[in-house]
Amino acid sequence: MADIKILVSCHKESYVPKSKFLYPIQVGTEISNKKYTASYYDNQGDHISGENKFYCELTAQYWAWKQLKAEYYGFFHYRRYMVFQKEYPVGADGKLFVKNWRPYTEAENIREWEYSDKTLEEIITKYDILTVLREPMKVSVYGQYCQFHKKEDIDQMLHLLKQMYPKYQAAAEEYMASKEHYFLNMYIMKKELFYAYMEWLFPLLEAFKASTDFSGYSEQEYRAPAFLAERLFGIYFTYIKKQKEKKCCELSYQVFSNTEPYPCINPIYPEGSINLVMASDNSFSLYLGVLMQSIVDCALEENVYDIVILHRQITEENQKRILRIKKGKENIFIRFCNISDYVAKIPFQVHHHFSVETFYRYFIPEVMKEYQKVLYLDVDIVVKKDIAGLFQEDITGYALAAVKDVDVIGSAKVEEDVKEYLEKELGLKEVRSYFQAGVLLINLDEIRKYPVSKLIEITLKKTWRMLDQDVLNMVFQGKVKALPQNWNVLINWKYGGRSRIDIIKNAPFSLWKEYQNARKQPYIIHYAGAWKPWNMPSCDYAEEFWDYARKTPFYESILCETIISRKYTSITEENSNKRIFRLRPTKLEVAVDMKKINKLMPPGSKRRVWVRQLFKKFL
Repeated sequence: MADIKILVSCHKESYVPKSKFLYPIQVGTEISNKKYTASYYDNQGDHISGENKFYCELTAQYWAWKQLKAEYYGFFHYRRYMVFQKEYPVGADGKLFVKNWRPYTEAENIREWEYSDKTLEEIITKYDILTVLREPMKVSVYGQYCQFHKKEDIDQMLHLLKQMYPKYQAAAEEYMASKEHYFLNMYIMKKELFYAYMEWLFPLLEAFKASTDFSGYSEQEYRAPAFLAERLFGIYFTYIKKQKEKKCCELSYQVFSNTEPYPCINPIYPEGSINLVMASDNSFSLYLGVLMQSIVDCALEENVYDIVILHRQITEENQKRILRIKKGKENIFIRFCNISDYVAKIPFQVHHHFSVETFYRYFIPEVMKEYQKVLYLDVDIVVKKDIAGLFQEDITGYALAAVKDVDVIGSAKVEEDVKEYLEKELGLKEVRSYFQAGVLLINLDEIRKYPVSKLIEITLKKTWRMLDQDVLNMVFQGKVKALPQNWNVLINWKYGGRSRIDIIKNAPFSLWKEYQNARKQPYIIHYAGAWKPWNMPSCDYAEEFWDYARKTPFYESILCETIISRKYTSITEENSNKRIFRLRPTKLEVAVDMKKINKLMPPGSKRRVWVRQLFKKFL
């Protein structure tokens, strides 16, 4: 394989496609107050990094000339890449615009644009020099420079060129009069040609810089050496093209927007930390605060806690309020990670009380690339015991560890359609293994064996009853370690004429007993379902929630939301027996007293199954 090194100039964190030939280099490193993720930095060894305000991306070219060994040298920008395709569409201006090239679309772009190592090598090694297509203009190259920059600068440079390299005079006159321009300082050259170009270019730029008074120049005008270098490259390329032994190529280029890399969280502690992850929107940040308070209150001083909160729009104010909760706790570190880029264009569908944030757990393996194990918690939870005990559970050989969902398992025992859904729709071999996904201990090394894109693909096929929980049960069945019920105690509720406990009683006896015992000593209380302490203050285990809520900076806000929430006025114990059905195609809504229905047609009875099948035609 040819030794090709294409440096991608970056002055900020940017996503660079994976390739054997592409190497991000931070430019202006010497004068930057931050060091970004890169393969190279332009302030190592012999460099001009400190003069980046004059030379811009040319500091990378100078560094490569002095420090880097290769057969071919190339230079791209963090937002601009040449297109390597045998046949490709070219716009009138010679550009191809493609938005949002990110890790999740990388493979697609490689296929579409043939942007692969093999294609790159095949095309590059055919030529001595490759650059971007000339862009047509209404004025000459000289005239265009004078329109946007100082005329005296280009005049001075052409004067220096005539003095220092008279044999390039004809090429200079031809190119300056042309109405087609090579923008961007982007090219790939063979080693010999690259060295010759550098030995030609930098003496010219240094002579210009030495002969120019920059004292009255603006910040933009300080970049004159870089702007002039674009025109000098055009002159050099015009000269080289006239040498028949040199093989030259012009390619279109792609322009990318939003090139910032996907957010990635690195471990705050080298080892031994309790790694926790939650997902929330801004409205639920109030209840996230209660969860956080419970974690902080139960945390032991001998442990260290690395907590990551995934979100899209939690306000800075609410972030500060959450951080206040752990004040004085030096062993607890809380960070917020905005993952809008991961989910922005994915059409996740939700229903009932669910929100799109439930799908955020899909992206934990990507967001937390350097982690091997994390504990995920839903926001509608409070903990009653130090979470370290759960995190330290050995899950070697498992993808996940979770608590069996006694609600669903109990329903499957008496509701035929639930059992049928679990077996036929989800393909579960063992219904009694169905787990609740609100508390997940995740073995990230195992999870990464299954691409996030596949999870998303399955998710988007239909609207699953329990959304991502169903998908996770499908994908990872047989790879989940069952946790004690104490670690995810589902609250009781009353709806449709019966309670959750009525349903759970139908689960296998051993599981039912385990749930009963867990209720006496819950380590985690999960307000799963439509009933929450903030819309049903008298709900099961509500006092546990409010005990923590009173300690948070969100207490008054929660009270306000509870009072004015429509949820609170619509969910009461008095109306919990009623269930609304919508009849198709009339969209007529019918209120049914489920308490009476359950008396006439007990769950699991043949009569109920027959009526349910009949209603399916109309509901």
